[in-house]
Formats: sequence, C-alpha cells, structure tokens
Amino acid sequence: MAAAQVALVTGGNRGIGFAIAQQLGARGIRVVITARNAAQGEAAVAALQAAGADAHCLQLDVADAASRQQAVAQLLQAHGRIDILVNNAGVALDKWVPTQQLDLDVLRATMETNLYGPLHLCQLLLPAMRAQGRGRIVNLSSELGSLSASNMGGSAAYRMSKTALNMLTRLLALELKDSPDILVNAAAPGWVKTELGGDDAPRSTEEGAHTPVWLATLPAGGPSGGFFRDEAAYPW
Repeated sequence: MAAAQVALVTGGNRGIGFAIAQQLGARGIRVVITARNAAQGEAAVAALQAAGADAHCLQLDVADAASRQQAVAQLLQAHGRIDILVNNAGVALDKWVPTQQLDLDVLRATMETNLYGPLHLCQLLLPAMRAQGRGRIVNLSSELGSLSASNMGGSAAYRMSKTALNMLTRLLALELKDSPDILVNAAAPGWVKTELGGDDAPRSTEEGAHTPVWLATLPAGGPSGGFFRDEAAYPW
C-alpha cells in the first residue's frame, strides 16, 4: 500500500489555511498544519480529526529561522516525506498606509513572514521532494501583488511582499525544470472573509481555498511557475 501523501500548511489553524487543510484532508492526504500558538493549533487539529482527516500540528513561527528549521526536522522525522507545501501564513501590517509613510521596520517584518519564511521552507523541503521525485509547492499570493493592480496606492509592504513571492514562484519553477514532477505555483484566493480580509469580503474561506487546493493536487504534467485565481491564469 502506497504511503499517504503528506501536506504541510503553514498558518493552518484558521482562515484560508484551515479551509485548505480541511479540503486536503477530505481527499485522504495527511495534513500537518502549523501555528504560532500550539494550543490553537491543537484545537484546529481536533476539529480536522473530528471530520475524519488524518491531521497533525507543528508549532512554527514562520518569521523565525530556527523555528522553521526545527519544524521541518520534526516533520520529516515524524512523517518521513513531504508531498505538498502550502505557504499560507502571512501578515498585513500596513493596511492602506501610504507608501511615502511606510515604516521600514514594518516592511522588514512583513518580508520576514511573507517572503523570507516561504523561501526558507522551500529550501529546507525541496531536497526531500527531489529525493522522492515529486512535490507540489503553493504560495498564497494576492491580487494586490499583481503589477496590473497599480490603480491604487497604499499597503506597500504587503503588496511588495506578494509581488516578490510571485517572483520566487517563477524562479523556483525555472530552476526545477530538471524535476518535472515538482510543480511550483502561486494562488490568488480573492477577497476572503478572514481576520485579514474582514467581514465585508464577498468570499468564504472555502472559496478562497479552492484554487490553492487545486494547485496542491495537480496531476503530473500540470502547470508550474504560474499565478492563478479560480483555476485560471491571473496577470502578474
């Protein structure tokens, strides 16, 4: 019997991350969620398990390099493989702050979580994916990271971090052409009702999770190096 696929979903204790974990778990994929707060992570795991998912939790501060290294070591020791990495955890610390007033410390903190963390996790987990000859990496981006969404200002730190995450997606996909069954893509989930998106957002977390889950479960020969919303290419 083939080993169960293992998915790591950062920030999977709530919001879009939790919905992604639910949908992957419903497909029979073992889901390992991460949370900064271990108690919140375990509560989310209990809810996932109650719905029938094979779910587990790791404590992880995505903005901390030592925490990232420890979490990956624990993951590979406990589960022996990694098939899917969903870089979902993110922050928006400068909502609609004008670019000219952006605090550089806020920019640094945003980049640490939204860019450096995902990059480091990819670096740590890609050797295992290469050894398996297969893997899926999904980076949770945003429409606001698209250069075509330049008709409004503000939220510069958040938006720059997501634009950079898109470039990371493109670069990794290009560098992994010698591993054709390791696919790397970015997803724009839309404006979703979450702590970040607010109550006025038109989309549910389940709707926001749809495209990331589609990318996480692409068959061999699927696209790589793309930016997608609702299973369709979205402008860079």
